Amino acid sequence: MKIDLLDPNTFKGGHPHDQYEWLREHQPVFFHEEPEGKGFWVVTRYQDVYDIGRNARLFSSEPTISIADPDPAQPNFQGDAKMMLMMDPPEHTIHRKLISREFTQGPVRGYNRRIEQLATDIVDAVIDRGECEFVSEVAGEMPSFVIADLMGIPLSDGRELYKLTEIIHSAPETQAENAAANAVRKMFEYGQEVIDTKRAKPSEDLASKLLSAEIDGRKLTDYEFLLFFMLLIDAGGDTTRNLVATGMYELMQHPDQLALLLSNIDEHLPTARDELLRWTSPVIYMRRTVKADTILADQQLHAGDKVVMYYGSANRDSAMFERADELDITRTPNKHIAFGGGHHVCLGQWFARLEIDAILKEVLTRMKNLKPAGDVSWMQSNFISGLTSMPVYFER
Repeated sequence: MKIDLLDPNTFKGGHPHDQYEWLREHQPVFFHEEPEGKGFWVVTRYQDVYDIGRNARLFSSEPTISIADPDPAQPNFQGDAKMMLMMDPPEHTIHRKLISREFTQGPVRGYNRRIEQLATDIVDAVIDRGECEFVSEVAGEMPSFVIADLMGIPLSDGRELYKLTEIIHSAPETQAENAAANAVRKMFEYGQEVIDTKRAKPSEDLASKLLSAEIDGRKLTDYEFLLFFMLLIDAGGDTTRNLVATGMYELMQHPDQLALLLSNIDEHLPTARDELLRWTSPVIYMRRTVKADTILADQQLHAGDKVVMYYGSANRDSAMFERADELDITRTPNKHIAFGGGHHVCLGQWFARLEIDAILKEVLTRMKNLKPAGDVSWMQSNFISGLTSMPVYFER
């Protein structure tokens, strides 16, 4: 079995489950060569991925959660400031507390009606045509609008900002030179406008709250705010957009499961959503760096080694999930780790659940007999799995 988890083409069409299965069975901790780096350990079994995600003492999120080591010339590694995803406790804990309350279940429920209204508006915009480009016109709209609402910026700007995140996540070799760096620069330029606007006229939105927050008696620097801003725009859309788009694609590939869901949407949607998260695993991996020599699945790891957790593999591990290779929208319990785990568990997971439920219910009840209207295209990335285009037609 040839193992190549660096080539973005490996993930064209979804996760490479044949490679994952071979690795889980034969080499659950596998050393992967890296042409422009020192190589990394691929971790594919559920329990190992679960344990690593909860052990920041031994497996660090610094200096980065990407396979490639950070380039000091890139803007998000200037100076001492870094994105919260690349922090360990206690620093991570302090920064997460600045915004965590906004993302807990209680406050999130307060957005339920707004999210349902957005779902209605999104489908209203396409329903009379009988066809649409599902990814950009439906799946991508919801998370873009919700994070724009939270940050107190125009909804249309949220859509444009999300287009930048797609560039940031795509493999560099599939784009024009410096495309990702230019996308980061544009996002920072927009974020600086937000800083100027909210400082001049603060309100109750999340951007204003971040700018007035303090860490150890001091307010965030502009650059620290910009990192927060990029993280919220970026992470605020990945799971929802890719789950809704790829999830609908998978339901169309499994008509028995789609029919079951349609037979009683209110009953089956909560378990269907979690099963689709397990099945599609929108975030492909997260990296950790070993802080001290240790042994994992009989492999000797050394301090400084890269360890990469593959969520799509963990979520198909038959040691955790019965009939792991079957899509079952009634599956319960379902301890998937599509949102990661430990102190870095997805901050926006409760928003994601509300958004997914609202837009899927609207689509399933109003866009009837949804069918593909052409070929789909996949994101060219080894970090995020999802569709970039899926033309569909439907009936009212």
